[in-house]
This record gives sequence, C-alpha cells and structure tokens, in this order.
Amino acid sequence: MTAPAGAAAVEQLLIRRYDVGAALTPLDVDRKEARTGVAIVACMDSRLGVEAMFGLRAGDADVIRNAGGCVTPDTLRSLRLSQLRGGTRQIVLVHHEDCAALGDPAEDLRGCIARVRDTTELPRTELVRGFLYTRGGALREIHPERAENP
Repeated sequence: MTAPAGAAAVEQLLIRRYDVGAALTPLDVDRKEARTGVAIVACMDSRLGVEAMFGLRAGDADVIRNAGGCVTPDTLRSLRLSQLRGGTRQIVLVHHEDCAALGDPAEDLRGCIARVRDTTELPRTELVRGFLYTRGGALREIHPERAENP
C-alpha cells in the first residue's frame, strides 16, 4: 500500500513531535478552567502564533480559531462552552493585516466586538477587547465606537 499524496508532510509533523516530545506537558484532566479566565478568538492563519503573541502556556487561555477570526454562531457556541466549562469571563478578538478572509480587518473587528458585547448568549462576559496584529508584529487595539487613525 502506498502513502497518499501529501502524507510526507504529516510524517514530518510526527517526527517533529518526537523531537519536542520531552517539552510537552501532559493533559491535566483534573483542571478544566483556563488559568487566566480569558478566551481568545483569532484567525486560523498559520502565520499567527497566538500562544507566542500573548506569552501563553498550555492551559492559560481557551483559543478558538477560524477563517478571519470572525464571530459566527459557531464561535458564539464555542465561547459559551468556554464560559460554562472553562470559566472564562474575558474575551480577546484578534484579526490581522493582510488577511485573505477579510477585506477590511479593522472594520470587521469592530463589528465582531459589538456582536460579542450585544449577544445574550454570553451572559458571563465581563470584558471584550479587540486587537489588530500588524504586518510589523505589533498589536493595535481597535475600539468599536470610533474610527481608528492609521
């Protein structure tokens, strides 16, 4: 039996896993809550290292990723579960410049912040903040109530 096309890439990932295996932390089955109480919604773009961006370790925050980092009904469902099971109360939204999924990521981010703030599906939300990851590697906070100056 021959390996399917593209299998070499998966094999390389498995080899890398063994190279870093000693650094991996076992799953803490007794602790279900995110240590920081934060859930992060970000774009699935592989160029974004969300964990490194915020200095996160395993278990620090719930990270939800999708195309564009958009707040969809599916995202709201995941955030609700994050609040109910993971104890999160604060939500961080991250969009980025040069996003293939969005025309104007800052404008979309404003809408996403408002969508999270206005929903009745997330009654435990204490804080929502949105950030635009720039081409230069900076995080610029985006506020929904006013236009940003570039």
